[in-house]
Amino acid sequence: MSSGASPGFDSHAHLHFSHFDDDLQEVLMRAERAGITNVMIPSVDLVSARRASSIAMSSGRRCFSAAAFHPEHLPGDDSEEAWRGIRRVLLDPRTVAVGETGLDNHHGTFSVDDQLRWFGRHIDLASALGYPIIIHSRKAEGEVLDALPRSLDVPVILHCWGGDADATARAVERGFYIGAGGPLTYPKNGRYRRVIQGVPGELLLCETDSPFLPPEPCRGRRNEPAHAIRVVQTIRELRGGTESIEGISFMLWENAMRAFLLHPEDRRAEIVYTYGDSAYVNLTSRCGNDCRFCIRRFADGVGGSYLRHREDPPAEKVISAIDALPLEDFPEVVFCGFGEPTLRSDLLLDCAGRLSRRGIRTRLNTNGLCTSFLSREKAAELVRSFDSINVSLNASGASEYNRICRPSTENAWDHLMKFISLVKDSGVKATVSAVAGSGADPGKVDALAGRLGLPLRMRGTS
Repeated sequence: MSSGASPGFDSHAHLHFSHFDDDLQEVLMRAERAGITNVMIPSVDLVSARRASSIAMSSGRRCFSAAAFHPEHLPGDDSEEAWRGIRRVLLDPRTVAVGETGLDNHHGTFSVDDQLRWFGRHIDLASALGYPIIIHSRKAEGEVLDALPRSLDVPVILHCWGGDADATARAVERGFYIGAGGPLTYPKNGRYRRVIQGVPGELLLCETDSPFLPPEPCRGRRNEPAHAIRVVQTIRELRGGTESIEGISFMLWENAMRAFLLHPEDRRAEIVYTYGDSAYVNLTSRCGNDCRFCIRRFADGVGGSYLRHREDPPAEKVISAIDALPLEDFPEVVFCGFGEPTLRSDLLLDCAGRLSRRGIRTRLNTNGLCTSFLSREKAAELVRSFDSINVSLNASGASEYNRICRPSTENAWDHLMKFISLVKDSGVKATVSAVAGSGADPGKVDALAGRLGLPLRMRGTS
């Protein structure tokens, strides 16, 4: 199977382990030649979470990562600092899931109570962020299913699932994804094959658990993502053998893309993301302007983060994400995102207040048109809620502004000037900005900024 025939997804491969230190790029190239175009790299602790994120970031579009503590790798005396580190990694652009976490009754390294406590923390974190959760359940399938709340509203991926038919039926009934790996190819593993055969096609995932559990005929050697094609072939056989390998691989790829909320038809947009040294909050993709230079016209995000909300995220989701993340680690939190944040003024005020009470500096990036739909008093309250404000000027006058920014608001330039005046009166630290190469006259924009008495920041389209 060639990489050009159909995409494939290894939904679980520990490429962060030292087994791959010497030939990681060759491993990824072999995977792509075998038709495995995407790989999820779950972690087991903070060190591996950082390594997994680094691999995903450097892999182009091929790899994604997840961050969590495996039940056999729970943190020690520095547990709260390590937990803070895991939450920080979850802000990395290619880290898109919480995992792997769960329960393990095989080795007994940690008590059941400790495992359950940490499993619960991971579940709560995944729910707060809206991230999928990857679950380990060695000899603990029933306990895992019991621990997962019915109210959980994120995709659940049951990695290397070993449950019997009854447990599998419970998992399927709740819409959980089932990961099938190398053991599915073992000739004497009839019970496992029958269980997987009963899983609806739309809930099946293909995984390798590399470097572990190699499929036939690779047993005794290091496993790697290229071997996922062996699992695909076995799944094809279990489904009657009439579908093409390419068709099965594409089905499993689509399943993984949906499980990890990466599918083009229903992709999760980041609410909180990082860019440069700062953290950003993305409240909406709506905007009253249609600027000719806007990055939304030719991209779905910035810095590797996907930001295009199909609809505004619920306020409670925004708040839970902000509350769950260690935003104190950043010099400031910027409300900017992929739309105009003042369109959600009540939520904006709430979030700014929450961050301020945590001692976090905040900045508002705005097009400055909120006086067209907010009273002067409400706009002034909004301004005073931030430590600094950047207003997008982008022109030297009304006609230039209308030509470049194409506002839907009547008298937009007048509202922009009114807002800038309001900001200056508030005493809040303020700047104005313009996009280089947007079509505005740079000299005239600079002169206007001087007359307004505000520093001008020229920026690129991204």
